[in-house]
Amino acid sequence: MTTSKAGRPTGKTGQAKVLDEKELIRVLKNVAGGNHAKRNTAIVILSNYLGLRSKELAALKIGDVLEHDAIKKVLRLVAAYTKGEKHRDVSLENDKVVKALQEYIAARRIEDGLTFSVDAPLFRSQKKTAFSPNAMVRVLGDIYKSAGFNDASSHTGRRSLITKLAYAGIDLNSVRQIAGHSSISTTQRYIDDNPHRIADILKSI
Repeated sequence: MTTSKAGRPTGKTGQAKVLDEKELIRVLKNVAGGNHAKRNTAIVILSNYLGLRSKELAALKIGDVLEHDAIKKVLRLVAAYTKGEKHRDVSLENDKVVKALQEYIAARRIEDGLTFSVDAPLFRSQKKTAFSPNAMVRVLGDIYKSAGFNDASSHTGRRSLITKLAYAGIDLNSVRQIAGHSSISTTQRYIDDNPHRIADILKSI
């Protein structure tokens, strides 16, 4: 395992590990049996199915995903939340995303009682305060490490989603928009090189 300049563990390519579906299931099963299960499940799901950055996850408020006691159809990431300080809209209609958010928010309603508020941070630390972006980086890193993936990091969810979409044949401009990148060249750098997939392509010609 190597380490990036930011102190995040990286894989053999110098980038965060990309998880396949079986590995993601392994992470989620491990999370489900640990502390803060519903919170951490929602964090992993939003990272891997929406490609949200740590800064974006840390900045979210309950009201960003909940309206009239229902999960919103679209998450508006305002400029202050994003890396490039440009707003983007992210669909919340994936069934796994909806389920994770519903279960987590239901648990928060019980935990918070009368103090439950849509203005509160969506994800909170043990001290019931919002995570800083760096703290969210550590949370994700610890989640993956606990599941046995020492070469995974807070970028793993984004890389996994972008790679999955690219391999599914989704056009790169659409993938770029989902990721919130300003250029396709940035998106291309996130895509994992998989020699087994290349071999399968050549076999099918």
